[in-house]
Amino acid sequence: MKIRILMMIAAMLPAGCRNHAAPAPAVLPVQPEVIDVPASQPAVLATMGKVVAVRSADLSFETALPIARVNVHNGQRVRSGQVLVELDPFKLRSAVQLQRHQVEQASLQVEQARLQMEDVVIAQGYDPDKTGSVPESVLHNADVKSGYALSQKMLESARTQLAAAEHALDEGVLRAPFNGVVANVSVQAYQLSQAGQPVCRVIDTSALSVEFRVMEADLARFPLGAELTIVPVAAKATPYEAVVSEINPVVDVQGAVTIRARLSRTEGLFEGMNAEILLK
Repeated sequence: MKIRILMMIAAMLPAGCRNHAAPAPAVLPVQPEVIDVPASQPAVLATMGKVVAVRSADLSFETALPIARVNVHNGQRVRSGQVLVELDPFKLRSAVQLQRHQVEQASLQVEQARLQMEDVVIAQGYDPDKTGSVPESVLHNADVKSGYALSQKMLESARTQLAAAEHALDEGVLRAPFNGVVANVSVQAYQLSQAGQPVCRVIDTSALSVEFRVMEADLARFPLGAELTIVPVAAKATPYEAVVSEINPVVDVQGAVTIRARLSRTEGLFEGMNAEILLK
């Protein structure tokens, strides 16, 4: 009798008190959702995507030097070629001047070696202006004694180092590669720059797209040129129009394809904004 009573009590216990393993979370596929609309209107296919810039550039310095000036701030519009950030030019200019001096010295050494080489050729009874008539052995002996070939190599090396120093001086000033808006400014004046570390980004806001993914079974609904309505999450009362411009010809591991649609206008949109994509 006691056993039957215990079994009845156990059966009446709430399900939450039983020792069951929690069900695994469901994995939602990347698939558009069909929105219910009145029968008089066409069905609407909706999915989510992000606003992306068609053209952007992350700018960085090649050398680690103190930053002299930061001339821009986030959200500022800039023109192509405008100076954005500058390194302290003292060390860079000093390096250029030093290499120019090295080139001048190497040029003098080449000229002196050339004159010595001619003297050796003349001493052997030949005309240095008619090298075609001078035996190879005589020219080689003159070259070894004068060091002409070695001095020429030193001159080329000095010129290469000068070009590198001039390039570093030029790269010490970051300029806008095109018209756009500045974003992600991460440095301040008097900080030490980090070689290869992005200093800021320039985004061309005149051309934006929206990027989204659809399952390959729905790919035929989004051909090139298909017209879409884009509704930003941050401004649902302001729809935008877009046209499918790119279809990445790769199906990922989830069976989805990435699509881009070019927006007809970009006012009020930021890169990375979430948006709803509607296809009638």
